[in-house]
Amino acid sequence: MRLEGKTAIVTGSSRGLGRAIALAIAREGADVLVNFASREEPAKEVAAAIEQLGRRAILHRADVSNGAQARAMVQAAVATFGRVDILVNNAGITLPKGLLETSEAEWDRVLAVNLKSVFLCSQAVAEGMIAQGGGRIINIASTAGQTGSLSGPAYCASKAGVEGLTKSLARAFARHNVLVNAIAPALIDTEILYWRTPEQWKTTLESIPLKRLGDPNDLAEAVVFLASNGGNFVTGATLDVNGGLHMG
Repeated sequence: MRLEGKTAIVTGSSRGLGRAIALAIAREGADVLVNFASREEPAKEVAAAIEQLGRRAILHRADVSNGAQARAMVQAAVATFGRVDILVNNAGITLPKGLLETSEAEWDRVLAVNLKSVFLCSQAVAEGMIAQGGGRIINIASTAGQTGSLSGPAYCASKAGVEGLTKSLARAFARHNVLVNAIAPALIDTEILYWRTPEQWKTTLESIPLKRLGDPNDLAEAVVFLASNGGNFVTGATLDVNGGLHMG
């Protein structure tokens, strides 16, 4: 088991990508804090599944775009597990609206959940990771931040920001053995995509060289790689998990 004895926080882990990531990390031996903002029942199911794998699970409600709540979440993980080895900044929302249709409040909310939360949660774990001699921070970006997409300017801007923040943190913390990387998925089969019309789905699938949507486990396995010894010499990178949709 590649993560045996490790502890992790996965933000936004009650469903979709976060759920798959939390379970994959647990299968590899890590104890996991399952974070949710509003969907408690699905989060309970994730925590129960982790415990069935023989690992410890903490269920913690927090809006990770709020600094006090992000810090409290990290403190809860440390209080139970003793340390945090892995932080996966997964929490995110989309807003498939054009520039002229997007309100200032909507813009602010998308940037807060998708980008500010990465800053806040990374800040909350950094001191502990430095003190313990290392750690891994893995940020979920998006192909939308590299190319622009139907997901709207707020979403694209937030995910582009995640990549820039990842590089900055990687340079700052490399000397402390805190490795910071991003993963940029595209078109993973979760409910965040379900707003697309049948015509948009057809165009989407035709544009993917592998001719399929990604499975959440495709992304989760990439997270495990970066969190494990396989990622020991990787920092400041963005791993594209996109079926060939964008080859940058």
